Amino acid sequence: MNDATKPGATEDVQEIYRLLKRGLGHDLVNDVNVFELIQIAARDGHKVLEQELREWQAPCDPNSSGLPSTIAPTRGFNREHVKHR
Repeated sequence: MNDATKPGATEDVQEIYRLLKRGLGHDLVNDVNVFELIQIAARDGHKVLEQELREWQAPCDPNSSGLPSTIAPTRGFNREHVKHR
């Protein structure tokens, strides 16, 4: 049984949503509840909160799986190669 199907999960999402409207509870948003929170915000007309939640759930780069790059910068990005005016 996942978190979304547990008894009380809907009430928990409602409480998280109430906290988010007050600027709190961001740490309680997760992959399980973010889509329901987006739906609630859209239904209630809270465009800014809806957009913030959509940005939270969107991957930064579809190829990165949300992980930062481990590739070192190229040699062209150091002070020795910068044109000085």
